Amino acid sequence: MNSGNQTIGESEELLTFLGEERESSTERESSTEVELPPWKLLIVDDDPEIHAMTHMVLTDFTFQNRHIQFLNAYSSADAHKIIREHDDIALILLDVVMESEDSGLKLVKHIRGPEHNNLVRIILRTGQPGQAPEQEVIENYDINDYKEKTELTAQKLVTSVISSLRSYMGMLTIVQLNDELEEKVLQRTAELQDSLNQIKQDEQAGKKIQFKLLPQNGMDIGPYHFTHKIIPSLYLSGDFLDYFAINQNSIGFYFADVSGHGASSAFVTILLKSFIQNYLEKYESESNQLIKSPAELLKKLNTQLVEENLEKHLTLFYGVIDIKTNIMKFTNGGQYPFPLIYDGEKSCFIEQKGFPVGLLDFTQFEEYEITLPPEFSLLFLSDGILEVLPENDCVHQRALIKNIIKSHETSISSIIDTLNIDEHSPQPDDLTFLMIQKGEKDGE
Repeated sequence: MNSGNQTIGESEELLTFLGEERESSTERESSTEVELPPWKLLIVDDDPEIHAMTHMVLTDFTFQNRHIQFLNAYSSADAHKIIREHDDIALILLDVVMESEDSGLKLVKHIRGPEHNNLVRIILRTGQPGQAPEQEVIENYDINDYKEKTELTAQKLVTSVISSLRSYMGMLTIVQLNDELEEKVLQRTAELQDSLNQIKQDEQAGKKIQFKLLPQNGMDIGPYHFTHKIIPSLYLSGDFLDYFAINQNSIGFYFADVSGHGASSAFVTILLKSFIQNYLEKYESESNQLIKSPAELLKKLNTQLVEENLEKHLTLFYGVIDIKTNIMKFTNGGQYPFPLIYDGEKSCFIEQKGFPVGLLDFTQFEEYEITLPPEFSLLFLSDGILEVLPENDCVHQRALIKNIIKSHETSISSIIDTLNIDEHSPQPDDLTFLMIQKGEKDGE
């Protein structure tokens, strides 16, 4: 379909304005400047005269010291091919009516749709006004201008081209900034990943160090058998435990839970280990009896933590077992759940309460003692267990824990299986188990 007949009458006017535009252009390339690549302008029209007149108007046109490179398509099929070959077309002058009454609009839809080209600017030209809904097309397909060919004089054409190229430059700037931002994000992400990997390696190293401070698992001290298990919520744990021979007749042990998680809490567990070890050595070298006095030991530790102002406190159960008498002296510094003891027939909690260590400088600690059964299993659980129990109220949780030991054959691993705890999945809190048995010995 030839729509160019409506513009033939405008030829003289176009030529008149052509001379004016060539003289009035202030944006010309200097002969001393480096030549910049031209703007690629695609003319899509089935009327050769429209191509010729457009060339005439814009041949000497420059914008930002860049000339025009013309690309010519006489059908939608030609345009499709050229658009695929040139991904840097700045502007398309597009006839609405060519092979069909809406072939130009179909091409616009293809450019913005399957081609995903939202950069190129588009000026629609029509020789048959009213063939397309102007406002809907401009809004939906990002059209820069929509003119009848009879009103698109040389002056108006140049003005519209300049406006479109400015818009194209703005779009390129946005894309460039977005690409730079994405590159920076990728760079920062890579740097962050490197930092996280380093932290992970440091945490893994810290975990190895912390776990090396734990006592041997499955250790026998006299007639007593000790086993333990720590499942940290993070690499480093705020839970800690230890057991050791004080002398031939006495065994010391403790079960601790530092407030918080991660490295800062793990640091306090190392401090605790050092504190207890120091008084064990003082007992051996100076006969200092503090290691055998649970209440006095916790009082001393409480004073040190408060003075250090670490902003950390801990719950701590410290006990001393007399091997000859089977009597256990202990102080509970806020440890909950309470220890559970099984005598071969029934289970019960050792329900002596106390205050956390390192929280208040005036805290008092009480010392208790009980005679242990001839054969028993004594189980300590950190409060992380309360996060994984199927029951969510205190009464039912206590009942479940109370029945968790059913025989002297019960082991920590069997308890973990009974509670369906996945050791390899993230836990909401550190999970720690300590089992002390006399009589039948459990496995790890």
